[in-house]
Amino acid sequence: MGQLKVLKTKEQVTCLECSARRYAWFKPCSKETLALHQERRTSQSHLAVGEYLFMEGEKPRAVYTLQDGWVICFKSLANGQRQILHIGLAGDFLGYRVNFDEPIDYSIMAITDCTICAFSEQSIDRLLQEDIQLTKRLFEIHSEASKVCRTNLSYVGQSTAKLKVAFFLNKMLHRLKERGADINNPVYFPLTREEIADAIGITSVHLCRISVELRRSKIVDCRHNRLEILDYKKLGTLASAVF
Repeated sequence: MGQLKVLKTKEQVTCLECSARRYAWFKPCSKETLALHQERRTSQSHLAVGEYLFMEGEKPRAVYTLQDGWVICFKSLANGQRQILHIGLAGDFLGYRVNFDEPIDYSIMAITDCTICAFSEQSIDRLLQEDIQLTKRLFEIHSEASKVCRTNLSYVGQSTAKLKVAFFLNKMLHRLKERGADINNPVYFPLTREEIADAIGITSVHLCRISVELRRSKIVDCRHNRLEILDYKKLGTLASAVF
């Protein structure tokens, strides 16, 4: 794990000001409770493009909230390939394990500049003891993560390539909309062709062919770090055909 650049106090975003909080572990709560939560925050740091938050096999002694930016969570395979498990967006809770002595079984790398809030193992234990709502929220997060994992395994393993692309882009579109993106216009989309391919289990060459087909069919245009939906109905129809 690389050395995170810890932000100075005056550069840090407070929990009260955090725009990602409504998607995060710390959902809206009283100012008093929020102030207590912020006291438990170990640090707020900057993670540059290409830097790792942690790598598979390490034992990070903290958990993290992604305050701003994009990361990829992935596993490395013996043949040199990787499987991207999750695209982390603002508000995502990263790296939690019940047993911090166990090596973590995936890596996280920034694909944009990111701001990361860290909570040490001790801080997390105290927060869970102090606020039962945080414990319930943690269960919610892990229940949702399990549901997403089952969904991803199903569509990546059993769908045609075209449906995989449509489902993935439609899912990402909804996540970005939840975070305030204006999906009626092109939205910032920093994933490379290789990263999308590694997330849905096809080659980048195959992805390129399908992307051209979808663009020529005036359904979606995904290139040059932007995602533009040309026909919401057709994209939704393709995505819903998966299940």
